Amino acid sequence: MKTTTMPWFETLTDSVHALGAAAREAQHAHQGAALNLAHSDLDRVRLVDGGIQLPHWSPDMPYQPHVHTIALINGHHRNHAHLLYRLHHQSAQAYAYGTTWAIRQVLTGNQPPLVQLTRTAQGFYMLPSEAYASTEGFEGLKGWSGRPDFDRALTEMQRREAAAEYAAGPDTEDEPFDDEYIADHEASAMHDASIVAEGLPDAMYAYGQQAERALRFALLEPRRQHTRS
Repeated sequence: MKTTTMPWFETLTDSVHALGAAAREAQHAHQGAALNLAHSDLDRVRLVDGGIQLPHWSPDMPYQPHVHTIALINGHHRNHAHLLYRLHHQSAQAYAYGTTWAIRQVLTGNQPPLVQLTRTAQGFYMLPSEAYASTEGFEGLKGWSGRPDFDRALTEMQRREAAAEYAAGPDTEDEPFDDEYIADHEASAMHDASIVAEGLPDAMYAYGQQAERALRFALLEPRRQHTRS
């Protein structure tokens, strides 16, 4: 794609839209994987107990082909769902924070042609400090009719981020972490937080959608200036 023939705000819009498309595909893929996993859940499938005899297999406990096959399928779907959850998380995070970065750049008068992110060799996005969302950084969105929805999406994302941080436990570099010394009420709270944290990728994607709308609002004035010039 030749970015030189298009105004910077057009290529920036396309850049954010591409992040959103990637996050949406990852979300759909993970939803499908989660559904396949649910269909192969050993507690839901009606297992047939019939067995067969195999060489070197105990005659007292015959090999059960249906049980073992379902277990293998379930294991495959579980691994697949885990991998796609990570992809969903990474893609949604890049969408949410990449779009936040773009908004901040525009509101401060910069004209970036593309969202700027870096990735590790393992495919994880490295997020610049100015990409992290906070309500104090969006004063330029005053007057935008979509601001209430934007704020709600931001609050929900931050709530789930806090739950994910709590569920992960103390930073092992600063404080030793030993399951044996976790009180029952703390273990229960961490479990509850982990359930809340599972919805973080969806919350980041939902915030990314609102942030993309906010970016379009922030770009109204640069577009008008470009048209006048």
